[in-house]
Amino acid sequence: METRTERAMYAEAAEPCRNFNILGAVALIDPKDGREKLVLSNFAAGSVGNLILIDTETHEGEAIRLPGDSGAWAVLPLGDKLLIGTCPDYGYLHSLDLRTREWAKPLRIESEKYIWNLVVGSDGLVYGGTYPGCALLRYDPAKHELVDVGRVSANPKDMYSRNVYGGAPGSIFISGGMDTPFLRVWDIASETFADFGSPGETIRQVTETFVCTTLDGENRFYDAKTMQPVDGDLAERWSGMLESREMKIGGRLSVRYIPLRDGSRAGVKGQDYFILPPGESEPNLRPIPTEAPATRIHTVISDRDGVLWGSSGFGQTIFRYDPKDGSYWNSGAVCNAGGEVYGMAFAGDELFMAAYAGGDHIVYRPGEPWDQYGNVNPRTLRPVGPELIRPHAKSVVGPDGGVWTGWMAKYGVYGGGLSRIDIGTKEVTSWYDPVPGQEIGGLTADDKRLYFTTGTGGNGLKARDEPCHFAMWETEGRISFLHRFERGERPGAVLAAAGLVWLRVGKEIAVFEPETASFLRRIPLGEGCGCLLALGPDRIAAFGEKTLFAIDANRMTAEPLGGLPGHVSTAARTPDGSVYFNCYGTKLYKWNVALE
Repeated sequence: METRTERAMYAEAAEPCRNFNILGAVALIDPKDGREKLVLSNFAAGSVGNLILIDTETHEGEAIRLPGDSGAWAVLPLGDKLLIGTCPDYGYLHSLDLRTREWAKPLRIESEKYIWNLVVGSDGLVYGGTYPGCALLRYDPAKHELVDVGRVSANPKDMYSRNVYGGAPGSIFISGGMDTPFLRVWDIASETFADFGSPGETIRQVTETFVCTTLDGENRFYDAKTMQPVDGDLAERWSGMLESREMKIGGRLSVRYIPLRDGSRAGVKGQDYFILPPGESEPNLRPIPTEAPATRIHTVISDRDGVLWGSSGFGQTIFRYDPKDGSYWNSGAVCNAGGEVYGMAFAGDELFMAAYAGGDHIVYRPGEPWDQYGNVNPRTLRPVGPELIRPHAKSVVGPDGGVWTGWMAKYGVYGGGLSRIDIGTKEVTSWYDPVPGQEIGGLTADDKRLYFTTGTGGNGLKARDEPCHFAMWETEGRISFLHRFERGERPGAVLAAAGLVWLRVGKEIAVFEPETASFLRRIPLGEGCGCLLALGPDRIAAFGEKTLFAIDANRMTAEPLGGLPGHVSTAARTPDGSVYFNCYGTKLYKWNVALE
């Protein structure tokens, strides 16, 4: 239990990170008032998600909190009900009575965390795909019952039944994979799975008449009843019936849209939505008309004026928080790809960012007008995707003045890399797999070189049982020293300070001396450490799982200073010596006791 003394050592400063992250959208006629509504499914990282109903004529908004989980990809209107399939923790099937705005009892399959989408089968039942069990779920709306009809893939390494497709008589199509991509079909009558099409085919559209797949950029057609391939004139006619619900904004940005009953097109871009009337070509983007919820903080840094900047845990937005007056500002999406910003580093008056999932580099000038849609400010530079996509080690300013970032390889591939932005020319240079088959786990720099740790995991992959590494990296692009840890030792946070390099290894802090390229000793903490922060010329903060430690760089000892509200994920020190931190949640904390 947290003591009064521990509580007094830190305080909640603010919940400055607030954003929308719209995962799903549909249009419906609201039975409560008979008006057409655009329904947005909002994911609130670190909190509970909600639905936003926007009147397509008045643009008034209504927010309805989900009964549980952070958000939902799956949104399906079904009569007077609205079905929601949630993520990322519980995989709930929620049913909202639109007339009364009351939720039915949540349903779930214990093994599943995600429901990706929901469709109605020809039997009137509702089907959905899942993660991590790669299951096909079936929901009976009359009985309000949810069952798992079986695992779609026989390969135990396949964890995603990513999308399901209804519309075809007697069949449900399912695509998915992880280890091996698949396309299968569920026969409703016999309740059996079968492979469909050729390896590599993906679903484009399913109707009660035809099934259209793509392979190597070419469309293939099948009769929806017989499942037999069709070509010639009939395929040509069906080709003309294919739907394309994509449009351009500003002639550059592609967005998906939803057709409304009067022929208007509605959609979402970042923190905005639009409704484009028939005959008009350019939409008027409007702010989503409800209050954005407080969401999880992913990264936090300080600028030279003591203003804190940070990123959201999901939604590709950043925030600004001024501790002097408590004011905060939240941005729109900083780039076109979805995901979140990991790396943040100021160089001069510019904020450089690195973002998942497109492997994007972004530069933003806070003193100038915001124009992300025009790629003016913020501006997206050359990405390192698709080979590298997650900037897991975040970003630092190197001794050469460049902004460096450590990356993890794309899904299904073990590996990683480094990238460097020239802050003058904005040119990006990258190095793939400096330690073959290992991600970059932590990154830091002093006035001579960079240092990084590696890990054995990967995007969508389990960590392999092999040694991790610590490396000295010269700015010309080479490893000058490589240390191989014992098998089972997992390095983490790393910090160059006081002429040494400090890195967490298990429940200890290993101390490395660059001058001799050797490890001097290990300082026991007794618990893991998620974050290291320089406090002064010879003092370092080590944020443990439960305790804040002060490390004396001269004596190489760690002193516990007090308890923490949780496992700290990110921390920043302002020029006046104040320390702020976050514990994988929505709250920004301030340490109240002097640390220097």
